[in-house]
Amino acid sequence: MGIDDGKTMLLDTNCFIYYFEDNPYYSGKLEKIFTGIQDGKNEAFMSIISFMEILVKPKKDNNIFIENRYKLILTNYPNLSIISVDYKIVDIASRLRADYNIKTPDAIILATGIAMNVDYFITNDIKLKGVCSQENISTLIIEDIEE
Repeated sequence: MGIDDGKTMLLDTNCFIYYFEDNPYYSGKLEKIFTGIQDGKNEAFMSIISFMEILVKPKKDNNIFIENRYKLILTNYPNLSIISVDYKIVDIASRLRADYNIKTPDAIILATGIAMNVDYFITNDIKLKGVCSQENISTLIIEDIEE
């Protein structure tokens, strides 16, 4: 399963971690997604919450090189926008928390996709797939992506 050209997507935090850390199970599956974004076939969004989550491990390990590398890559990646939390996202996220009892970071990340009117949410979080279905967002589970 893949994503058609011209479609927009929200990438969950795990997409970046698997791809950047060259996860042996998932990085190959994500290569096609990231190449499509880089080549301009698709537009992608990430929540500022995902950006924060990605930086936790390098900061915890005091690895300034990796921390700065992630910052440089993510803030300059073609056709990828990092979306800050605003009133609209907070309003949507609070509804998601109330309706589905999901964690605040997940609610903010999903609310970002809803606010940006994305076609797809890419994740490996099966629980969020059900929420996305209720919210009319197609979910692509990383596990199901063909290499």
